[in-house]
Amino acid sequence: MSIFPQLPHRSRAALCAALAMLVATAIALAALRLQAPLIMVSVFGLPLVLAMYLYQADAHHRDLSRRWLVVTTALAVAIGAGWAWLTGVLFADAYEIPLFGPETDQQTYLLGVVIPTVGAVLMLLPVAAARLIHRSGRAPLDGFTLGAFSAVAFSAAATMIRLAPQLATGITAPDRPVSGLLVQAGIVGAAIPLTAAAVGGLVGAALWSGRPRLIVVGVVAALGLYAASGLLEVSPLLHGQHLALHVVIAVVAVLALRIGLQNVPPYEPDGGPRVRRTSPAKVLAVLGACVGVAAAGGVAAAALLTPPPAPFVCPPDCGSPPFGEEIESNPRFVSADGAFTVQYPGPGTAYEATLNPDGVQLDFVAGDTGTMHLFGMPAQNQSAKQIAQDLIDEHLPDAVTDYEIPNAMVGYEPGYGVVVDEYGPFDRTRAIVMVAVKYDYALVAAAIGPYREFTPEDGPAHPSAANLQLAMDMGKYVNSFRWRDLSG
Repeated sequence: MSIFPQLPHRSRAALCAALAMLVATAIALAALRLQAPLIMVSVFGLPLVLAMYLYQADAHHRDLSRRWLVVTTALAVAIGAGWAWLTGVLFADAYEIPLFGPETDQQTYLLGVVIPTVGAVLMLLPVAAARLIHRSGRAPLDGFTLGAFSAVAFSAAATMIRLAPQLATGITAPDRPVSGLLVQAGIVGAAIPLTAAAVGGLVGAALWSGRPRLIVVGVVAALGLYAASGLLEVSPLLHGQHLALHVVIAVVAVLALRIGLQNVPPYEPDGGPRVRRTSPAKVLAVLGACVGVAAAGGVAAAALLTPPPAPFVCPPDCGSPPFGEEIESNPRFVSADGAFTVQYPGPGTAYEATLNPDGVQLDFVAGDTGTMHLFGMPAQNQSAKQIAQDLIDEHLPDAVTDYEIPNAMVGYEPGYGVVVDEYGPFDRTRAIVMVAVKYDYALVAAAIGPYREFTPEDGPAHPSAANLQLAMDMGKYVNSFRWRDLSG
């Protein structure tokens, strides 16, 4: 394999068996819905295999010392964690697509491409800095080693920061579909780190080769692949399609690495790399022990981070009455066809309103962020439930129903409401859809935003069972809908 270039076939076979073991472990953890151990195995699995590769390749006995590996890896971890922390809000905004609004706009695509492209530049900084300081080395495989391992370390640190909030939701994810867990593991545990290793190894080998043309080609290939990955993330695709295209990007990265290594000078300072002979059984035993420690660490972290259930009794823990402006003080929207009106928050509120011919899109720019939609559409003899399900199937095809809302009303008209969740590689998104039909015209109130479990300590009113911050404000507008009878 191209990511293990210094090893003979037998040693590579042992590491390939280790990769197969990681895949089998991830599938088993996903099938059992053990979310916390799965996260840790996904984040640290490939870095562990690469560390075993370095041991077998005896990298520190070459021009490349153990000190350079440690310093470069530590720098990559610090930059990766800092980048993920600093761009947390931008990352969420870039990959948040409105539920029933217009298609992804140019600004979203721009953010979606810029964030991973800048991240790729930062990912390559440690190996570039090492080359500027360590100018005496001439073995491209040393550059490959530094570049691949530092890139994987950067990727693992950034991924861990972004997935850490999931650890606070519990050791298991009983309401999350197995397919969603498998897709997350495939993307963050295989496709993303494999792409990082190939890209980092390619640029590192190019830097150590000293060939300007190869360096330029390597950097351009790296930026192009990460730009494509970012464009993929903001595209409205099914989860399975996301995984398949991430795998395609990883395969292209590995092929680029293979071609790049074939075009670097085969300089070996001491007559060739030293290889430690290690049996497949020993490799699997060591990896199994490390994976067990990582999984146990995930369980322990989830147990410590997950808050215990907060029992409360009403009374006395009923909270204070909701507060806010009276609904009559808000402007009223009239649809282009005159079929309905609805009130919405005006200027100076926490919302940015976009008035469309068929309704209002409200972007929540405070708190957890999110989007609310208040719109109408011809019912065409469909029930409220059919319309809600059709909208969800069209815009959130991978969503999983959490519960149906009892006695749902829109404009004080009995209707249908449902709460669904969509699980992405790094987050959990919650959507609420409520529909009522009158005069064969459907009025729809929908909200989508980050999932957050509420407790009695959150806010002045009762805890929101919807676990979506927008839901606490949604009721004021849902029942401000008014139909106009156009039948006569």
